[in-house]
Amino acid sequence: MKFCFFFNISYVILILIITLYLLPIINNFTYHLNTARKTHFHFINSLNVLWILLPIFITIQVINLIWVAPTVTVWFGHLVFNKFQNKFIFFILTFSFLYLTVFTTTTYFTSRDIYDYLITLILFIYWTLLLFLSNTFFTVIFIIEVLGSLIFLLLITSTFSNTFFYRNLNFNYGHLFQQSLPYNMLQSLLFLFWVSLVSSLNLFLFLLTFYLKILTFDWYLIEYIFIYFISISSVKDIYALSVSWFIILFSIFLKCGITPFYVWKPVFFKGIPLYTLFFYISFFYFFIFLFMIHFLVLYFSSIFYFYLLVFWIFILLGVIILLCIICESYYLKIFLAISSILNSLIVFMSIATINYSDYMFIL
Repeated sequence: MKFCFFFNISYVILILIITLYLLPIINNFTYHLNTARKTHFHFINSLNVLWILLPIFITIQVINLIWVAPTVTVWFGHLVFNKFQNKFIFFILTFSFLYLTVFTTTTYFTSRDIYDYLITLILFIYWTLLLFLSNTFFTVIFIIEVLGSLIFLLLITSTFSNTFFYRNLNFNYGHLFQQSLPYNMLQSLLFLFWVSLVSSLNLFLFLLTFYLKILTFDWYLIEYIFIYFISISSVKDIYALSVSWFIILFSIFLKCGITPFYVWKPVFFKGIPLYTLFFYISFFYFFIFLFMIHFLVLYFSSIFYFYLLVFWIFILLGVIILLCIICESYYLKIFLAISSILNSLIVFMSIATINYSDYMFIL
């Protein structure tokens, strides 16, 4: 039963990706066989693509709604299914279909590149579902790294729009290599690459240091082991674990681009197209940030509120730096970047003011 639910969704997503991959090929094949064509411009109506996506999302929703079973785990405890995951799958699929509806109805499917972009969006949805099904911290890091790789693929495939490049009709300007390339996009890719590299190295460093103290990555065991750890350990060991917690908080703030580690985010926002920026803010960043909050206040609630001082250090530094840059958002994309930083800090301040006993009483 537990394998059937997971693999049914995976197979349905795979069928959708294969269909989207073959759709432009079949369309071009039938178009070239047609000898009575009168125009050289041809594209698939976006509503036709939407009608292909609709049955797939309905099928996944039906599979999710008819699932009735106790809490089960798959892949040796790396993924878990319970009522929370069941409801969150419904929310993610509904939200993602609304986004795809907006995207497909405002985009012309005139080339094969846009189908690659759409397939990348579908893969984002699939791996976001797996992120909320994860049961261990090792699985979370692996899925976050996959999503980080998909960000690179999303930026590369987002160049299907000719309006993104500069001087596309005047090739005389491209006599120099650095002037013939989209400088802002390359700058965004380079900044994203180094930020992803630094945050990934810190995440794996946290895995090593944290496992030496707690000896597990399972959500349902960490809380009990940590309570036992602080009751028998010395001050030195507790301080050593706080260094590990500092590393994971540094990775979260850097990955989300929140002050004081915000420098890459305005540059990254400035170099990507608006439709990609819309997806990054409304879907990717929204669900990643939502998972980080769920991760801190539920899975790691004991550790989070025990080392709350470390979290407040990041917040206070972020507020001070944010006050210095909040009035410098004269560009639309930079304004969106600073707005996301401000909203993220406000949410972090709200969860940091809740006492641990009050939070457990609410649950």
